[in-house]
Amino acid sequence: MAKVMKLSHWSESLVVDVKLNLGLVNEDVPGLSRVLVNLWKWSKGIMELEKNGVATSFNNSWDQLTVLVKTHRGNSSILKGLWDALTKVDLSILDRAINEASTQVNVAREDTATRAMAEALRGLMPDSPYGNHPEALLGVDLSRIKPEDVRKALDNLAYYSITVVGGDVDIGGSPANAKWPTVRDYGDGEVNVKLSGKVQNTIAVAYPADSIYGRAFNYMAFNTLLGGMGLISRLYVEIRVKRGLAYYAFSTYIPLGGVGFLIALAGTREKYVNEVKELILKTTESMSMVTDNDVEMIKGNQKGRLTVRTESPEGLAQMYSIIPLYGLPEDYYSRYISFLSNLKNSDITTIASELRHHYVAVAGP
Repeated sequence: MAKVMKLSHWSESLVVDVKLNLGLVNEDVPGLSRVLVNLWKWSKGIMELEKNGVATSFNNSWDQLTVLVKTHRGNSSILKGLWDALTKVDLSILDRAINEASTQVNVAREDTATRAMAEALRGLMPDSPYGNHPEALLGVDLSRIKPEDVRKALDNLAYYSITVVGGDVDIGGSPANAKWPTVRDYGDGEVNVKLSGKVQNTIAVAYPADSIYGRAFNYMAFNTLLGGMGLISRLYVEIRVKRGLAYYAFSTYIPLGGVGFLIALAGTREKYVNEVKELILKTTESMSMVTDNDVEMIKGNQKGRLTVRTESPEGLAQMYSIIPLYGLPEDYYSRYISFLSNLKNSDITTIASELRHHYVAVAGP
């Protein structure tokens, strides 16, 4: 499968999505990519691109680090300098980059939603790099990162995939073959983390799920009904609408190369924590019963969201970037539409019966 994917779009924008070999599960030094992002933001190369009308953003994740650039189609030649900008940083400001990254991590650790999710993942996958969180980086000390660690990462810098929307551009660089670690064992249990100065608690319940190479379509449909449809999803209706116990309640399914996970979250006051926790578990169990009306709602919601995401060049790039990243068929989303058109109740209820492990984390005052 090609590592470069090119798509057309009606707008005058040119968007390039680059997946680098610096994800949480494949970097030699944990947290290095967080520091590199700051070095890049302050580098002369990136600043020069910004001066010429190129907007650049970075996103750390488990499997990769994403560099997303957007500019006018007439600026395509300028992007030839992107790879050069990524491989040249000023190591004299490494301490400053580490301090900034450490502050960002500490802020994430103090956020109840991020912390609860991070603790739930750590409990669910304690022996896997997937069991950490790319923003919270639990147990990681960024001050241990040395200049030689950065040099090695830049010497080995390569891309897993490049997705271009609205033009034709060569940013340079070399491709890399991705290898995703697998998760052998899952944990069950619960942890309660106290964070001072907080008003609300966040409850996160993490379940193991299929990777992007498994029954991702089934899990996407399952998550849509459970907590991915906003105000009409089961978690929101059961916890907030019917009982008024939470500020928010939703779920997310994250399919990755080596694993997938489903996480249900709700924010509530301390006196309601136990009740909301039980409601999350019971509502997830209730997915063993799905009506024809539920199926129709899933179909409409997902087809509509796919259409909305493709309206912007950024959305199109981000949506389709998983195809070259994971070596998926180019008609991946056409296959998903076909799956939705033929969606059956059993496609969802089967998933509910297989959620045998879960880990609960509560973060708050």
